[in-house]
Amino acid sequence: MKKDVIVKNNYDVIVVGGGVAGVAAAVASARNGVKTLLMEKTVTLGGLGTQGLISWYEPLCNGEGKQLIAGIPEELIKLCVKYGFENMPTKWGGKGVKPLDQPRYVTRYSPYIFALALIEYLEENNVDLIFDTLATYPKMENNLCVGIEVETLSGREFYPAKMVVDASGTAVICERAGIPTEVGENYLSYVTHEMDFNVANELAKTGDFCASRKWRGAGSSLDGVGHPENMKTLHGVTAEDVTFYMTTGGKMVMERIKKQDKNSFDILSAPTMPQFRKIRRIVGDSEFMGTEDNIVPENSVGSFGDFRNPGRHFHLPYTTLFNSKFPNIFAAGRIISAKDEGWEITRVIPVAAMSGEAAGTAAALCVKEEVNACNLDVDLLQTTLKSAGVLFK
Repeated sequence: MKKDVIVKNNYDVIVVGGGVAGVAAAVASARNGVKTLLMEKTVTLGGLGTQGLISWYEPLCNGEGKQLIAGIPEELIKLCVKYGFENMPTKWGGKGVKPLDQPRYVTRYSPYIFALALIEYLEENNVDLIFDTLATYPKMENNLCVGIEVETLSGREFYPAKMVVDASGTAVICERAGIPTEVGENYLSYVTHEMDFNVANELAKTGDFCASRKWRGAGSSLDGVGHPENMKTLHGVTAEDVTFYMTTGGKMVMERIKKQDKNSFDILSAPTMPQFRKIRRIVGDSEFMGTEDNIVPENSVGSFGDFRNPGRHFHLPYTTLFNSKFPNIFAAGRIISAKDEGWEITRVIPVAAMSGEAAGTAAALCVKEEVNACNLDVDLLQTTLKSAGVLFK
């Protein structure tokens, strides 16, 4: 029997997706004084940085000692090591057992401790949180989103909202609202965290828990080396793609396990979400291409580098966060309007959190100023971001 849709509380801003971009967006929105809800389809915050086991916080600097990113992304790098192990360089305040001897502002961290700390972080910043809530469709009136339809254990529910930030990692809200999108291509790369006698001995010898989680990859490297021969690249936009990724990756790990002495190792963690890097992204009012070194657009929402290549220096245009034909929906994280190399550069934790902070701040200001994304005073947005510690170097 079909049940009636349950209408839930109204919110000024709803953020869909509880990865680092969604957390940053929700906190930024709430700090700017509007009623904010973060909805997450699983029961764990942090996305790829926790459930996906990619527990390396990429550089907040240009790789050569110059900090480019601050604000909420810097709060998050400090939070991820506040209660757990780290190897952050002492130059950046690291207090781990064996800090890195390098100029980059990076660290390893415990994915599970970070995920728990994020709950506390949201509570401290007055963000409402709802887990186990699958956002299904935006409810559209003309080209405006008036709320989000969800599926929960209670059935179909509807959350009204004035502004929406899609930080889903899949652009599910943006795509279903009608915003133009492009689908990415992904190699099959399945990372687990493992423990063996060598790792245990290293931990006992040094007391450095960074050594306790040995990353073991099955399949491809970041650049596609090791992607199974004759296998097409994957998109991640269907249940079939996700199932293939997780089962095939798991089988590759099992092939290795079957060749090992079963008493010599253990898998501490396997990913509980597919480790796709680029699934789907919006086509916004502008596209960041990754070729804009040292170019400062008038509508910048902050500076950042390239986690792979030291010395590079970029600014993110505000217009990569939305499509003005759908002016009350913002994108955040790895779904923003970034193409080719630009997508590769912006998809990682610190830049995703930076775009999240910008999107959440913009959404809150739109509510307060009673305007839409394309009419928001960019000077006001930049002033607000600067006041929150965002760098425009």
